[in-house]
Amino acid sequence: MAVPPTAPREYAVLLIGSITLAASAWIFGGVEMWSLHTLLVGSGLTFFLSICPLPKSWNGSDGEHGNKKNLVRLFCFPVFWFGLFLLGYILLQASNPAWDFERSDQGWWVEEIAHIDWLPSSVEGEYDQMSAFRALVSFLAAFLFVWGVWVGIRRRRSALLMLWTLALSGTAMAMVGIIQKFAGADAVLWSIKSSNENFWGSFYYRNQAVAYLVLILSVSAVLYFYHYNRSEKTGQSGGPHLLLFTMIALVFASICLALSRGGILFGGIFTVGFLLLALLRWFFSFSTQQSFFLTLAVLILFGGAVWGCVRIVDFEAIQDRFGDVENSLHNASRDTRALCTKITWKMAKEEQVFGWGAGSWRYIFPMYQKSYPKLFYTHYNKKKGWLGRKFFKQAHNDIVQYFFELGIVGSVFLLLSFLYWVFKLLFYSAGNRFSAAILLLGLLMAFGHAFVEFIFQSPAYWLALNGLFCVAVKLIVLEHQRIYRSAR
Repeated sequence: MAVPPTAPREYAVLLIGSITLAASAWIFGGVEMWSLHTLLVGSGLTFFLSICPLPKSWNGSDGEHGNKKNLVRLFCFPVFWFGLFLLGYILLQASNPAWDFERSDQGWWVEEIAHIDWLPSSVEGEYDQMSAFRALVSFLAAFLFVWGVWVGIRRRRSALLMLWTLALSGTAMAMVGIIQKFAGADAVLWSIKSSNENFWGSFYYRNQAVAYLVLILSVSAVLYFYHYNRSEKTGQSGGPHLLLFTMIALVFASICLALSRGGILFGGIFTVGFLLLALLRWFFSFSTQQSFFLTLAVLILFGGAVWGCVRIVDFEAIQDRFGDVENSLHNASRDTRALCTKITWKMAKEEQVFGWGAGSWRYIFPMYQKSYPKLFYTHYNKKKGWLGRKFFKQAHNDIVQYFFELGIVGSVFLLLSFLYWVFKLLFYSAGNRFSAAILLLGLLMAFGHAFVEFIFQSPAYWLALNGLFCVAVKLIVLEHQRIYRSAR
């Protein structure tokens, strides 16, 4: 039976969605006002094109994308309701500020103001710096993208193209990071000066950059196992998975060169997990058992990738970066980030139901920070006492910070959105179990990394994270449906 051609509506969603997802690698982490709003516009167009009324010819010859059909799909999509409730909740927080941001020549502070105390509240901060409305925009961009892709993509080929776009764009960014390092670049993409000297690729903060590259490892690994399965089923001796293997090695080399401890740790765990699954899949492969030359080619490719990483990565610099692990663990309780997490958790328990408000952490934290001199001041002078002032914009622990800002109510909506993807992977992974397994490992690495860094605070990373899991799960579900139809 001939498959009807892809609907023009789906092509439109694919084009705008792919551009938006690929742009997340080049838009400076989404921390600039224009970059954040660019992501919002791209996501909004993706969503609009998936549900807006269009001429009948745009919905495909089989009517797969009928205007009413897509709305019904949207209303039957649990993540739509989880996201809608969360966005409404943050909007309610933003509309009911309990604290007002004030600034003078002496500095800045927050003052408590009249508000409805039995409703969720927030801090009325500066939008260009951080506020509940700015946090709302970041969440809105991610959810609009997910809603638009889930409803507007109905073909496996479309989902594959979108994942390939993300993988190639992210790999190119990884290469740029390597080139910048060896060229001694002093500006992000050789064009924009960064207040943080440790930038990487297009990101101002290397920790967010390498976290993004771990996502690229995830999407490349998902595609690797998917194409490996397709090659096996069609009896091909090679395929795109060989290219993806090389891309994974290149991206991991970029992570190591960035010298981010979190990136090396979580990227290393993911890469080891991928290699173990790849070897397991390769060992039981039919083509491997039948072809000596293919086996030899894979071994040479694997050895060449390892050799290339060893040649360009400075392992002594990595060792110096990690320092004395035993000593670091011994002093963990006195570490600045660990202390920030401890204080943030203490603050969160005071407003554990509704939270302090999205985007409020940087404004509320100083009120508690001053009780810890080693955390509040920069240094101690024997004659003058404590001097200087430390300023923190993030808690360096997104998990605890989100609980602090959103409380139990908001955190539940957010958690349910990710649990939905896990549910789909567990029940629709027939035929693509390795892809599902490596995607789950990628999710664990993302949340593990977020527990020690502020990677979720990058709108570009946040959109890429949600977009990756939406599109990858969509591909696995569509493949499961194809297998089910073939078996009938």
